[in-house]
Amino acid sequence: MRDHVRTRPLLPILLLSVLGGGCRTAVLHGLPEAETNRAIAVLQEQGISASKEADNLETGTWKVLVPRGDVTRVFGVLQQYRLPAPANRRFQDVFGKNKLVVAPVEEKALYLEALQGEIAHTLENVTGVVTARVHVALPEQDLSGQNPKPPKASVMLEYHADAGGEAPIRAEDVARLVASAVSDLGADNVSVVMKPIDLVRSQQAYDFVAFGPVVVSTGSVGIMKILSLGVALVVMALGASLFWNGRIMNELRYELQAAQRQARALPRPGKPPA
Repeated sequence: MRDHVRTRPLLPILLLSVLGGGCRTAVLHGLPEAETNRAIAVLQEQGISASKEADNLETGTWKVLVPRGDVTRVFGVLQQYRLPAPANRRFQDVFGKNKLVVAPVEEKALYLEALQGEIAHTLENVTGVVTARVHVALPEQDLSGQNPKPPKASVMLEYHADAGGEAPIRAEDVARLVASAVSDLGADNVSVVMKPIDLVRSQQAYDFVAFGPVVVSTGSVGIMKILSLGVALVVMALGASLFWNGRIMNELRYELQAAQRQARALPRPGKPPA
């Protein structure tokens, strides 16, 4: 019988998974879920397909994933929206360390830091406010326990204007809010600086095109072409493998039948004499 090559190497079956993987990259890490959802909402508003994934299960933090081709644009959007917002230390963060001994000067500094963080957190909860920086100056008490000077405060607030160009909160309301949070502080002693952030809205947000029988975003057309090519190559490889194995099986069947016919045609040996 002739020698045959019974096997032939196939094209990599994992081609599709290789092409489909690694198309997204993380741009933000270690965020709380609320801040992660805020970043995703802003990116999706700008037409960027963003998603989240658990970053650290022990700390409960998340990371934001975007298509690799949009990374440069993503960082521009995040910078424009001041995301992620820097965390302000609040009372639960400052005084949650279970310290046994705290010096009076350190205790006052920690109290001021926590107070400023709480006020900033309250202002940033106003829809449209991006960041708030609060600084409170408490005068030193004299020997009689009286404050020779009144306390003062300053606020730097960045915001997104509404459709009419108005701020989400008035400077007078900011001053009253800060004054009500600090003992003996009057609204007249609160300086407020309001800074609008001009946003350039994406003109191609949610731009979709038809790719065969499905509808995909414009930025995903290239990926869909690569995946379609990968699927076609895998199907062709499987078809070629089936065809080649079929030929080999047919040739082996014919040779087996020929060998059986030759065996039947051979003369049988006679019986030995008794």
